[in-house]
Amino acid sequence: MRLGELIRVGHYHNPAGRHPIPKPIARRTYCLELMTGGRGWVQMEGQWVEVLPGALLWHQAGDYTIGRSDFEDPYRCLSLRVKVLDDAPRPVPHLTWWQNLDAVCRFADESVSLYASDRLDHAVLRDYILSRLRLQAELYLREAPRQALAPELQRVLAYVEKYYAAPLRLEALADIAQWSVPHLHARFREALGCSPHQHLIERRIEAARVQLAGTNDPIKKVAADCGFSNASALCVMFRRHTHLSPAAYRRRQVVA
Repeated sequence: MRLGELIRVGHYHNPAGRHPIPKPIARRTYCLELMTGGRGWVQMEGQWVEVLPGALLWHQAGDYTIGRSDFEDPYRCLSLRVKVLDDAPRPVPHLTWWQNLDAVCRFADESVSLYASDRLDHAVLRDYILSRLRLQAELYLREAPRQALAPELQRVLAYVEKYYAAPLRLEALADIAQWSVPHLHARFREALGCSPHQHLIERRIEAARVQLAGTNDPIKKVAADCGFSNASALCVMFRRHTHLSPAAYRRRQVVA
């Protein structure tokens, strides 16, 4: 995808009591609509799809902008149009979501303010807005499969996410789901392709990678902070997952 001119950035407020006129997207143009409030509908593949705050629509040539609005709670959205220099398909699905609504509103205000004030070169602003929205789309796509999991599994995953650095027993995780330990194992294997213990270790390794890359903390402290019993245990599991020792991984993150 080669980007061209930034055409417009604005915060659109649909009037109460009427529908908007859906606008077609021209060839070699992207239009992004990020819902900041209200309720609307957009036509996708012949169906009207409801969009609420946090919805991120990445329109390309042949699509239409939001075409219906709740008369009593009209939709509002950040709207961005940009030229593209080729016919490459959109880089993410047509509809994704940005879950943090406070961040959505702050980003919309910032984007409109920067565009209106001309404080930034438009090419720089274009790249900033598009990269931030694509990042949110990619984060949503990464997390979306979890949203479809059984509520019991979601509770266990949320608990592991919060307490991965603490000693966790399988019996305690099974109690959170109100399942037996064998049933917890079976549901993890079925839904995530790993055991609860493997998932916990992977989460601890992820935390260790972040701490190794972002701090000068001794390996012993990294191990303790991330839930490993000692530095040796961290080194064994880290090498198994990354094919590097923690020290070698840290050296690779150093920018000369």
